[in-house]
Amino acid sequence: MGDVRKELARVLREGERTVERRLEAFLADPDDVETIHRLRISIRSLRSLLAFASPFLRRRRHRLLQDDLRSVVIETSRLREYDVLLRQIRALDAPCGELAEKIGELRELERSHVVDVMRGRHARRALRRVRKALEKLPWRRRVREAGVTRGDVRAAFDELVHSVDERYARVDRADADAVHTLRKRAKRVRYVGESFGDLLGHDAVAEGARMKLVQDELGDICDARVNVAMAREFPTRGLSDEARSALGALLAQNQALVDSFCESGTVPN
Repeated sequence: MGDVRKELARVLREGERTVERRLEAFLADPDDVETIHRLRISIRSLRSLLAFASPFLRRRRHRLLQDDLRSVVIETSRLREYDVLLRQIRALDAPCGELAEKIGELRELERSHVVDVMRGRHARRALRRVRKALEKLPWRRRVREAGVTRGDVRAAFDELVHSVDERYARVDRADADAVHTLRKRAKRVRYVGESFGDLLGHDAVAEGARMKLVQDELGDICDARVNVAMAREFPTRGLSDEARSALGALLAQNQALVDSFCESGTVPN
């Protein structure tokens, strides 16, 4: 049982070290769209692993850790959204005028903001609190006294998988919040299956791979919804006709994807 606790702690500490490495990589090269993407993945992954381990941790301490990580990753959201939007604009099979350049200018401003935040006091303090907490995990009393078994960990994983499958079968596709939450849960299965494979068994990795298909499908829809909102809100004053046409094409493309998703009914098992 002590070995199980040690493995849980080891994986969580490695997740925190990955966040630190990827933060430094982003600050070293913030113009590389992959550095911000990898940083976001590392923080989301650590949040997922902590959420999975939450039944074994003191509730208040777990919540504070999640709050610290969320306060950091939320500052990167708009920058990633600009990157996704730019990728779609460049993939349009039509001239886009100066639209990509205009979005790039907005991206540059947002990048500067994110760099300042990540170098700032709040982000550094938040991540330092997370690092210190993971050096000595706040186990619940019953866990300190009775320990954790592989069976406990596997039961928590099986329950998580079941909850995602159940929600996946009946999700209201028009409910953006429900779809977004389901996507996060699917990602949690994936990250947990990959990271805690030694505790859970090889089939957990396979479950994670299966959930990646769910994650990718729902991720495309979540991105499309964000792109629709960004296209509608984009400042069009002074844009050329070509750029306006490209923006309209982008809006129509993403709206069609959302409409098709919503009209197709519930997701089959």
